[in-house]
Amino acid sequence: MERSEKLLLSFFALLLLLPFPLSLLENSLPSGYILRILSSALLLTSLVFAQNILLGYTGYPAFGGITFFGVGSYTAGILSKEFGAPILPSLLGSGIVAALMGFALAPVFMRLKSHYFAIATLALQLAMAEVVANLEFTGGSYGINLPIYRGFLEGYIFYLLFFAVAFFAFLLNLYVDRSVFGYALKAIREDEIAAESLGVNTLLFKSVSFTLMSFVTGLAGGVYAHWITYIDPPSVFDPVISVKTFVALLLGGLGTTVGPFLGAFFLELLSELVWSRFLELHGIVLGALIMLSVLLLPRGLTGVRK
Repeated sequence: MERSEKLLLSFFALLLLLPFPLSLLENSLPSGYILRILSSALLLTSLVFAQNILLGYTGYPAFGGITFFGVGSYTAGILSKEFGAPILPSLLGSGIVAALMGFALAPVFMRLKSHYFAIATLALQLAMAEVVANLEFTGGSYGINLPIYRGFLEGYIFYLLFFAVAFFAFLLNLYVDRSVFGYALKAIREDEIAAESLGVNTLLFKSVSFTLMSFVTGLAGGVYAHWITYIDPPSVFDPVISVKTFVALLLGGLGTTVGPFLGAFFLELLSELVWSRFLELHGIVLGALIMLSVLLLPRGLTGVRK
């Protein structure tokens, strides 16, 4: 394991222990605000790690990958509201349903190349938003209100759930980076025709990569739905989430095990800082800072040390 990965593991350990000092100092620190910012950063980290499997290691940009975020959100919402499912089974269901949908679509989508694939996923996202907005059991355009969680670790449960999904996504990226499966994905990314000529079943490996991305993205969507307690099509099929995910991945570094974490935390904390200081101009200021970061760091934050 590389030194940067050990440092990241140490940081994950600190994040896991953070609720304990915050609970002791909640009268002197804005613990709720700190947890909200970190929860948002961990949510984005999960999405970036998921996209890193498909784009970073396989070379396929799913501009509409956030489709599975919406599917996971609605699965968790329907399971909780209509069937009274507890939070953990509903989250598992959100990941499984998103993965099954990804697995069913992969044989079609993964035959497309380059920008055709990217545009097809974006069309899927827009189509799913319209379908969900016109179905009765999804609440239509009115959306769904989820039950508010009351119970064990009530004040910290969603922070810990976001942490668990992000850490799982990190471990998944570590596995992909070091395994034979990951080497096959990298071969596809570098030269798909050459990989196929060497006996790599490219469609199968790409489909598994697409399914893994769908699963992690769906899990993150499920936690988000329970956290925010209200979802509707514009909020969970929002193209802005896709844009933030891609920007964070480019900032951190494609196809690396540490870059997605660095990019997500950097972008989320920078966004929060700019929002608080430049309320009227935060969009312009944030866009300019992102462009400068990408221009000055073409290989991402992980490329600085090389």
